Amino acid sequence: MLDAGLLEALAEESPDAIVVVDDGGHITFWNRTAEMIFGHPRHAVMGHGLHGLLFGGEHGRALGTDPTEASSEGGRWVDTVARCADGALLYVNMASQALRGGPGRPRGTVVTLADVTHLRTRRDARLLGARYRELFDSMPDAILVVNEIGRVALFNRQAEVMFGYASADVVGAPLEMLMPPRFRAGHGRHREHYMAHPHTRPMGQGLELYGQRQNGEEFPVEISLSPLRTDVGFFGLSAIRDISERRRVERALEEKNMELERASRAKDRFLATMSHELRTPLNAIIGFTGILLMRLPGPLTPDQEKQLGLVQSSGKHLLSLINDLLDLAKIDSGSVDMRLVPVDARLLVEEVGTTLRPAATTRGLALELRLPPEPLWVCADRRALQQILINLTNNAIKFTEQGGVTVSVELAPDDPARVVFGVSDTGVGMTPDEVGQLFHAFTQVGHPSRRPSIEGTGLGLYLCKKLAELHGSRIEVRSVPGQGSRFWMSLERAAGPAEAGGECA
Repeated sequence: MLDAGLLEALAEESPDAIVVVDDGGHITFWNRTAEMIFGHPRHAVMGHGLHGLLFGGEHGRALGTDPTEASSEGGRWVDTVARCADGALLYVNMASQALRGGPGRPRGTVVTLADVTHLRTRRDARLLGARYRELFDSMPDAILVVNEIGRVALFNRQAEVMFGYASADVVGAPLEMLMPPRFRAGHGRHREHYMAHPHTRPMGQGLELYGQRQNGEEFPVEISLSPLRTDVGFFGLSAIRDISERRRVERALEEKNMELERASRAKDRFLATMSHELRTPLNAIIGFTGILLMRLPGPLTPDQEKQLGLVQSSGKHLLSLINDLLDLAKIDSGSVDMRLVPVDARLLVEEVGTTLRPAATTRGLALELRLPPEPLWVCADRRALQQILINLTNNAIKFTEQGGVTVSVELAPDDPARVVFGVSDTGVGMTPDEVGQLFHAFTQVGHPSRRPSIEGTGLGLYLCKKLAELHGSRIEVRSVPGQGSRFWMSLERAAGPAEAGGECA
């Protein structure tokens, strides 16, 4: 009969892990092979329970295996999954045999654990390769199939090209070898959770991941995941796409957008500076031209009066253009100072009518104001609202050959807490396609054959749209070719003149 010392020496030299547990399940012997396979030094495991050390955790429960049964009385064996000290999972073949200390009384259990990960993974690789290799090699994406413990069981041709490894170098290795070291520990936890709760995850969803080629180069990837259930077991299928070129294009677009933003800011600064610089001499030209036309310095000949009138008209047109550009620069740069206060809508529309009635009369048009009998207060920036109404009314006058223009103020029929401003005309009107082109900067709609030759910057409606949005509103349009157009917007009603000294609540 062999003595205890010889048995212990034989156990130490065994190619398999040999563990002895007492009848309470606590480890009393842990050989060198167990240290090598599982990474736990002997002094750290003595007295601990075998089940909690190697077989605890979510993955073990998901497999439905209870290794404690394998170490109960009697001899038995079971294939299961064990966890190493570094978190890696291994397939193990576990056999147990009870040690008896007396008649019918167990003294403990000898547990033999053989690492069969390599054999099991190679078997899976052969079976999956025979069944799916030709199909997966024909796919445009890199395809990896991993088993329950995260070892690669299939690595298609596109994956070889993408990662720079031969299939033989990857099959059987942990999936994490294909990603940068900083992602490996965290990815292991995510992978185990997925294997315990498998579901299809489309490309482009989930974590932002990176791959690592054999030469150490990192690259961004998108991954889709799908469970793959076969008659030889459960696997996870990953389709991997190298998105390096897409990221390069995205970065280039971001840089280009930043350049465009800087250029836009520079343009806004230039427009604002030059507009101010140009307005000063233009105001002087228009002012002195007006004095000459009033004949204050002396009489004018008909030719001089005509020429000075042309200078004044051109100067006013240019000043209008500069003012529009200045407003555009302010709005696009977000530097418009909006002060919302109670404004008497009826009084404001009367002022707009007084300003533009001469222009309507010159064109032989009637300018009608439809106003409420009593003051009607709205919450608005007075200057901005006036600019909106002047632009809309002036446009209506310009594009109307005969008939007239109506500016109205009324309570919204479906909401008495809002006030509707409307500008209607009997002008050329617009088609639905032309209406869809409105409110773009530097754009005038309508073919010249269908509308009069109108000078302008194409900024008026764009500025109206922006100013309306700053009020939290929008400009609506209804138009019929040959019958005219109606533009309208609504603003919040204010309580009344008692609030006139301060801003709206």
